[in-house]
Amino acid sequence: MPTSEQDLLNTMPEQNSTSKRSLRNRLILAGIGILLLVGIVLGIALGVTHSRSNNDPSRTFLTWDGKTVDLKIKKDNKYKNSLYGLNYGPVNATWPSCGNTLGDVIEDIKVLSQLTRRIRLYGMDCNMVNYTLLAVEYLNLDVSVIPTIWVDNNETTYKRQHDDLIANLNQHGFKHIEGISVGNEVLFREEISKDELFRRIGDVRKEVHALPGGGNVPVFTSDLGSKVGQEFVATSDVVFANVHPYFAGISAEAGTNWTITFFEQNDSYFADKQKKPSVIAEVGWPTEGLSNKKAVASIENLNTFLNRFICFANEKKYKYFWFEAYDTPWKTQRFTILEGSWGLFYPDLTLKPGVNIPDCPPTAPNIDTL
Repeated sequence: MPTSEQDLLNTMPEQNSTSKRSLRNRLILAGIGILLLVGIVLGIALGVTHSRSNNDPSRTFLTWDGKTVDLKIKKDNKYKNSLYGLNYGPVNATWPSCGNTLGDVIEDIKVLSQLTRRIRLYGMDCNMVNYTLLAVEYLNLDVSVIPTIWVDNNETTYKRQHDDLIANLNQHGFKHIEGISVGNEVLFREEISKDELFRRIGDVRKEVHALPGGGNVPVFTSDLGSKVGQEFVATSDVVFANVHPYFAGISAEAGTNWTITFFEQNDSYFADKQKKPSVIAEVGWPTEGLSNKKAVASIENLNTFLNRFICFANEKKYKYFWFEAYDTPWKTQRFTILEGSWGLFYPDLTLKPGVNIPDCPPTAPNIDTL
């Protein structure tokens, strides 16, 4: 059986050289045509595959336990878009045992986007930022994200998270980036020097502003409100201060007045002097754990403080990020049940019974607006 062009030619009757050359040319052209056709088909197939893997809403997403995730947001009347911002960390996203999936984060964002249009993250590991931005993009949401490079005394951790931030900015751009934080409570933990932290903030700012679209993105750090001062403000584009009435031993009923007074006297005071915007980076209430003087951890007190603080802050145009979206089991395991019990939700996306999200939309502008 003929197996090649030459075999085919050899089985044909004797012809003159012109006929043979003509047949050979036709066979060559036919072969080229077939190769081109195969290339086009493969190109289309690969293009479709690439499209589905990146931005086709028909692709399948799975949670960590194998449940299928869709891209339809089911509105829940219990949820109100009343929070200026919300602190969020995906469940099972703790380095190095990263158990979170893109599907898990999509499910989270489907819920959280009904409460706020600003989400603040605490690190880069376990695809935390990448998955959050992908979820926002796939769901086509008007939600902004504040990524954080986690900063401690481990240089390897910092380099890994720094490089991941830059990679994510190159991949996703700045459409959904409202600001970038370099560390959280680094001055409080005293794991690196103040000068080193401020140097890193400056370095990250230069890198971010050099990227296409990143020229006006604010770069800053966040820390306890008591750590804010002139040098802190000078280093940050926006002043992010964590203010917790619980740790001051204040009751839930008096928490709003104490929080605003402390913030104005210790944080926005210094920010105003340098004409910089200020944000309450963390404010919240725990539902379990030891009491602290008049501060008692309970769902009832969470609900009291939540409803009083949120509506007052929104009416007066204060910027804040509620702490936090979900309880964090890893903090309970590593520290105490108090540390892991600040969520509005349990880790399984269940709103804590008795928690009532107030209906009073935020009125404050973006974080970098005075």
